Formats: sequence, structure tokens, C-alpha cells
Amino acid sequence: MKKVLIVLLVLGVCFTPIFAQGAKEEKKVDKLVIYSGAAEDEAEALTKKFNQLHPEITVNIIRAGSSELVNRIYSEQPRPGGDILLMVAKENMELAYDYLAPYKSANHAKIDVNVRDSADVPRFYGSSMPLQAIMINTNLLKPADRPVAWKDLADPKYKGEIILANPALSGSAYAQLYMLDHLYGMEFMAKLAKNAVFTASSTAGPESVARGEYAITVTGESNIGKYIGEGAPVTYVYPSEGTGARFDATAIIANGPNLEAAKLFMDFITSLDAYEIIRTTRNRRVVTTELPGPANLPALSEIKLFPYDDMEAKNLKEKLVTEFSNLM
Repeated sequence: MKKVLIVLLVLGVCFTPIFAQGAKEEKKVDKLVIYSGAAEDEAEALTKKFNQLHPEITVNIIRAGSSELVNRIYSEQPRPGGDILLMVAKENMELAYDYLAPYKSANHAKIDVNVRDSADVPRFYGSSMPLQAIMINTNLLKPADRPVAWKDLADPKYKGEIILANPALSGSAYAQLYMLDHLYGMEFMAKLAKNAVFTASSTAGPESVARGEYAITVTGESNIGKYIGEGAPVTYVYPSEGTGARFDATAIIANGPNLEAAKLFMDFITSLDAYEIIRTTRNRRVVTTELPGPANLPALSEIKLFPYDDMEAKNLKEKLVTEFSNLM
């Protein structure tokens, strides 16, 4: 009996340090570093809500432009200092793709493939969406006379009624050029160019339509919602062909220092609570169909979308802008 006790005591001495060492190696889920492309008030509101759910996690936000954040991730390899890349343009997500960690959010099934990474285990999920739509002055065009599709904008009956931003000078106008060229080609763009007047500012078009100087423009939908809210005689048309599903997104940075906390944040940022904060803080459209659109605009479920290839748009920009400039 004494021998058995001695053996057990020896085993206890041998194994106790191993178990103790294992306990020391267990990482605490108490920190999170966010590289944020979101506006300051948005990031703060999201962090506040996340901390209500996970008060044990201290969040540090480092805010910069999307391109700057991606370059930071490049320069920090192979051990980046950040855990989350928050709300940066999909184009930049694609550029950082190899440095993002695959993770299937708890809310994966609720987010359409058009507004997330299409991989089985995505590396990013969409947050907000700057959709393009047609803006109409309701005093100048009766319902029966209004365009209902992108292709209608090339109809000669609208000559002199359309004002557009110059895609060489406006990012949103270039997005419109890329989408329309993708749908109908440069021959269609030549017809559209003959119908329209072009301005250097992306805000001049909706301002002019709201004042009744022109009947039609193409603009980010938030501009239309703004003028409807101000009582201007305008309405929106989401073209029958659909509009490009442009979006910014959020992802886990691969090999970041706080992976488990980052997973918790990804489950949060794809939740209705987070999307409601994004929707209301800056009146943005969010990627879920479970919430209404921004003020004065329809829900996402009512809008037809088609994929928008950010990387192709980036690579074709110089070519398309040059070709279209020659048509203006």
C-alpha cells in the first residue's frame, strides 16, 4: 500500500507542472485591436455596443483610410498588430485578401452572397452599401414618361434632360460608367453621352434635379433620400436591370494577436444590433434585408442587385475613362 501511495505522489509531482504550464498558456480573451475605415462616431458606437456584450474585452481603435490600413497590414507581416479590419471598401478587402482569416460568422446564413466573400468560409462580410440609382424630378416628368431601366437613359427623348457627373472627376460617376459599360458596352455609352450634360461635381447633378433645372440624374441613393426628406419634388428609380452591389466590408486580420476576441467581434458586426447602429449613425444602407433602408428609401429586399467587381473596375478605370472622355 505504501508503494502505491509513493507511486501516486511521484506521478502527482511529475504531472502538476505540466497541467500548471497548460493553464498558463491559455490565452485570455480580453483585448481587441480594430483597424477602422469607419467614421469616428460609427466606430465608437459599434465599440460601445460590443462592450455591452463583452465588457471583459478592451478595444483599441486605430482609424485611417482604407488604402492606408491595407498598407499597414502589408508592412506588419507576418505578425500584424491588428485583429479586425473594419468597414473598408471591398476593393481593398480584395487587395488584402491573402492576409485575412477565413471565418464563418454566426450570422452567415442571413447575409446574401452578393454582399460578402463568396468562399464557403468567407474572409469578409459586407457592412454598408453606396448604391447608385436614378433620380427624377417629379414636376418635370410624369410617371409614364420616366425611365425605368438603365437602357432608357439612351433614349433620344431624354436629350438635354439628363445631368451627370464626369467619371474622370467623380468616384461615384466612375462606378456608374463601369456598371453601364459592363451591361451595354461603349456603344450604349456613346448614345448616353449625347443625351447628357456633364458636370465636375457629383453633388451638382442631384442639386440641379432638386431645383428643377434638369429632369434626371444618376447618383448615390443617399442623395435622393436627402432631398426627399427636405421636401424637394424628386423620387428614385432603381433600374430594372439591377444596380451594382457595391459595399464596404469587415474582416478578421490573419495572425492577429487576439483571434478569439476577433471572432466574437465578427459575430457582433454581422448582427442586427450592429447593422442598426451603422444604418442610423450615418443613415447608411446596410447589407441585411431584415432592416429597412435609409430614411426615405426602400428596403434592400425591394432592390434588384447584381455583383460589382471592384478589382475589375479598378483595373479598367484608366481605359474606360479615356474612352468615355472621347465621347463627351
